Amino acid sequence: MTRNKLVVFRALYLAALLALVTAYVSEAASPIRQLTNTTASNLRPSWSPDGKRIAFQSNRDGPYHIYVMDSDGGNLNQLTNGDSDDRHPAWSPDGKYVAVDSGDAVKREIWTIEISSRRRAQVTKLGAIASFPSWSPDGRKLGFYLYQAGSMDIWLTTPEGGTPSRLTRDLAGEANNQCTFACHSPAWSPDGARMALSDGDSARVVIISALGGPQTPISPSDERSHFPAYLPDGRLVYVTEHVMIDQSWTDLWTVDPTTNVPRTELATQVQAQGPFEFSSDARQLLFASPRSGNFEIYAVTLDAAGKAALATKPERITPDLTSAASTPQERGLSLPNTAEPYVLAVGLLAFAVVGVESVVRARRRARARVKP
Repeated sequence: MTRNKLVVFRALYLAALLALVTAYVSEAASPIRQLTNTTASNLRPSWSPDGKRIAFQSNRDGPYHIYVMDSDGGNLNQLTNGDSDDRHPAWSPDGKYVAVDSGDAVKREIWTIEISSRRRAQVTKLGAIASFPSWSPDGRKLGFYLYQAGSMDIWLTTPEGGTPSRLTRDLAGEANNQCTFACHSPAWSPDGARMALSDGDSARVVIISALGGPQTPISPSDERSHFPAYLPDGRLVYVTEHVMIDQSWTDLWTVDPTTNVPRTELATQVQAQGPFEFSSDARQLLFASPRSGNFEIYAVTLDAAGKAALATKPERITPDLTSAASTPQERGLSLPNTAEPYVLAVGLLAFAVVGVESVVRARRRARARVKP
């Protein structure tokens, strides 16, 4: 092999290696972090109060069960199992319990599960569809939706299973052609005095007193807004949904419901529908999305790079045939799919050439040593 050919092959080798490393780093450093990677549906992620753990529901072993993982997707633990269908986990303020709704399509009840012991305790026995539990900030009450007799309302109870009380009257009714399937948990204000939710038409975000009473609209009437969440400083975050024939997206807004200050745009053109979970400082976003081919859990920092990534339409790919993600490689941080086949081929060729070159040089040195 001539010196010029070796120079060319070395250049190819370095170029291919650089391309592979660049693609890997680009993928691994993506602002949107994929936290699960399975062939199941992973939904309804919920941050623990300290932000260190995430609870979510997954049907990876049959019915939906509750799983808990670290905020980076590691240290996965299955919290519930068996024949129960457990959904919509909500952390208690002290982080010791999650509340869920469990049952089937005909009857669901609210339960609490102790994280350390996995002990289950039934909270409601209403014989209807109770769903989407939500803890009050002091941990003394649980709000939830109850569907029965063609209407859906918000009810309140205690985690110990006290007598439930009805908070709203005909929030959504089939007689009014309204959706009576709950889509998100009612959000408690930091002082526990109010709750934010979607109205009966699932079109406007409204606030009601935790003691009951009239609804106060917060979002504009000419939009379709829902999925409200309170931040620790009293601001509300909610989603405005845009659906057209050829495209759809969501915008995220923050607003102080106690003032007349106009709302502030948090993120726009988001290529995910929600619901979304926000960190206490509203800088981290947690959501489930089918952007990888099936529903997985994702997190992103809401800086300029994160917002730009959220506004970029994802390319649907075939999900990896893996089970629970427990290592960075299993969570999709191995060799990225963005590496083109020809780059891989050139890289392998370059590796082979360098190997041949090394063998040739070794043989030449061996012959030189045995010469008289």
